[in-house]
Amino acid sequence: MTERIEEFQRRHEEEIRKKGGVEGISRADEISFTAFLAESDGAIAAFTKRPEFVAITTQLLGADIDLYWNQAVFKAPEGAKEFPWHQDDGYTPVDPSPYLTLWLALNDATVENGCISVLPGSHKNGLVPHEQTPIGLVCYSSDALNQGVPVELRAGSIAVFLSLTFHKSGVNRSNGYRKAYIVQYSRSPLRNLRTGELMENKIAVARNGEAV
Repeated sequence: MTERIEEFQRRHEEEIRKKGGVEGISRADEISFTAFLAESDGAIAAFTKRPEFVAITTQLLGADIDLYWNQAVFKAPEGAKEFPWHQDDGYTPVDPSPYLTLWLALNDATVENGCISVLPGSHKNGLVPHEQTPIGLVCYSSDALNQGVPVELRAGSIAVFLSLTFHKSGVNRSNGYRKAYIVQYSRSPLRNLRTGELMENKIAVARNGEAV
């Protein structure tokens, strides 16, 4: 699975370089967000429907579950840049909210190579205002006193948190990439609150509590 995901990321990194090194919040040789892997690869799509993921999502969200979003996030050694505090709902507010993020470590995620940090209890505040910056949306200051809890993971492990949870990733001070595959699941049906439209063409994961 990791090899498949790495191949998608390599191709995307080349495309970013051809566009001048920046595409949205992706920056070549710094951090890349490579989306729609499951929609492009049958084996990855099957992976997102693993029994463990069906069990976690139906337990925490309910009986009818769709794959909301999936992307590889590769963080290169990049000096002094972190990915700022945000809520995933800040990028696209949806109803019902929150949805669920499964953050899968493709290699060991450590403080040294820029693992994520979460702010426990922050999901209870609902969706808060976000500020647009060149490196992504920001909802909480990195200068604030409480800088959350680092989530170090061994390769093959996952962190599970709600989409309203404040989280960030630190600076990669190692000599190699930090590699993750982010799989997000939502209750079905789901509506985009900005447009009012139903978000269709999602991959169905569970119906009536059973795997699709």
